Amino acid sequence: MTILGPHVLHDRSGVLKDKSRKKIFLKVIILGDSGVGKTCLMNQFVLRKFSKEYKATIGTDIVSKEVMVDDKLVTLQIWDTAGKKRFRSLGVAFYRAADCCVLVFDVTSASSFKSPDSWRQGFLIQISSRFLDNFPFLALGNKVR
Repeated sequence: MTILGPHVLHDRSGVLKDKSRKKIFLKVIILGDSGVGKTCLMNQFVLRKFSKEYKATIGTDIVSKEVMVDDKLVTLQIWDTAGKKRFRSLGVAFYRAADCCVLVFDVTSASSFKSPDSWRQGFLIQISSRFLDNFPFLALGNKVR
C-alpha cells in the first residue's frame, strides 16, 4: 500500500525525509462532511472492522497503524475529524504538522461531491506551510455498493 509516493514523504516540518531512515512517521488528517463515512474508513483500515451504527465524531479520534512502504516502516497517525460545522474552528489545532490530508465524500450524495474542494481550501487556509503547492491530498469516494 502506498498512500504517498516515495518522493512526497515529508517529516513534520515539511522537509523531505531521508530515504535511508528505516522508520517514518506521518500524520494523516481525514476530512469530510458529517456522515460520509470517515470513521468507518479509518476503522476498516486500522482495525479491520466495520460497524453499521452511526455515531458522530466529536472533535477528533486518533489512531495509529504501522505499514511497510518500500522496505521502510511507516507509522501513520490518523486523525479522524468531526464533520459538523461547529467543530471546524478546532481545525488549526488538529491540522498542525499534518503530512497528508484525505478528503472523503459520499458517492450516493450529489451535494457531497462539492465538499472536498471546500474542505481542501479550509485546510490550506488554516495551516502554515511553505509547501502548500505540493501538499498531498487524496480525494476518496465512499459508500460504493
